[in-house]
Amino acid sequence: MAYKVLVVDDESSNLHVMRSILQDQYTLIFAKSGERAIELTLKQRPDLILLDIMMPGMNGYEVCKRLKNEPSVGHIPIVIVSALDEYKSEVEGLKVGASDFLIKPVSAELVKSRVANLLGEARMALMRESYQLVMNQIASLNTFRSQNVTLSVPRIAKLCEWLSLKYGLTKVNSEDMGLAYPLCSLGGLWEDDKEGSSIESRSLSLLSEAKTGFAFLSVTLLMHKNTRWDGTGQPEIAGEIIPEGARIVAVAELLDREITKGEGDLKIRIKNALQALALQAGKIIDPRLFYLLEENENELCEFYSEIS
Repeated sequence: MAYKVLVVDDESSNLHVMRSILQDQYTLIFAKSGERAIELTLKQRPDLILLDIMMPGMNGYEVCKRLKNEPSVGHIPIVIVSALDEYKSEVEGLKVGASDFLIKPVSAELVKSRVANLLGEARMALMRESYQLVMNQIASLNTFRSQNVTLSVPRIAKLCEWLSLKYGLTKVNSEDMGLAYPLCSLGGLWEDDKEGSSIESRSLSLLSEAKTGFAFLSVTLLMHKNTRWDGTGQPEIAGEIIPEGARIVAVAELLDREITKGEGDLKIRIKNALQALALQAGKIIDPRLFYLLEENENELCEFYSEIS
C-alpha cells in the first residue's frame, strides 16, 4: 500500500500542482483549510503532510502547532510550503515543529526528494521505537526470570546513549548504543543444554553473523564484556584499545548498580556512586568517562529523575 500524503492549500491550482507531482507514487488527500486539515489528519492518519502557510482562518503555523501537540499524530512529519521569505518561514516553522520546508513555486524533483527522504526517516524512527519497546520487554523478562531486580536493561540502555553523546560519539552512534545494549541479553530467552553456557555466550551465538549496524555493535559489546581499563580483565586488552562502546557499557553498568543499591534521595545516591567510581577510574573504567560524569553531575541527576 502506498504512503498517504495530506496536501493542505486554499488555492486549487497549488493542489493541482502537488497532485501532478505526487499522484503516481502516493495516495493523496486534500484539504483547503487548516480546520479541515486537522480533521482529516485525526481521521485518516497520513504518513506526511504538505502544509501551506497563508490560508484564511487558521494559518499553517497554527495547524502545525495544534497537530504537534496531539499525541496520536504528533509524530507525523510536516513540510511547510510557503511563498514567504524563506528565512522567516524556516524560523517560524521550526518553532512549531515542522520537519522541512519548500518554497513556492515548487520544484517537482525537490518535492519528490524531500517527501521520499522524510517518509524514510519517519519509517526508521518508528521502527527504532518499536524495536526498543520489544527489546526492553525482552530484557525485563530476562531480569524477572533471573531475579536480578537491581539491573534495569532499559534504563542502562538510555544511560549508554546519554553517555555516548557526552563522550563525543555521533548522534547515530549514540542511538546505536541504546539499541545494541538490550540485544546483549537476548540469550536469556531460552534454556541452553550446554553446561555453563551464559546468557552472553548464547547472545553472541545468535548475533555472530551481524556485520553492520547496532546488531554488530552488540557483538562488540559481548566480546569485550569483561575488559578492564588496566588490562587485567578478559580478554586481556587495555586502555584505548578497548572499543569505545565497551568502555561506555562498563561505566554505565557500574554507575547504575551503585545508584540502585544506594540509600537516601537521588542526589545523595548519585554523589555516593560517583565516589565509588572514582576508586575504579583508571582500573576498571576509562578515567575520562568518570571525569565526564563528575563534570555533568547535575545533568546526571536530572537524567535519572526522568528515567527512573
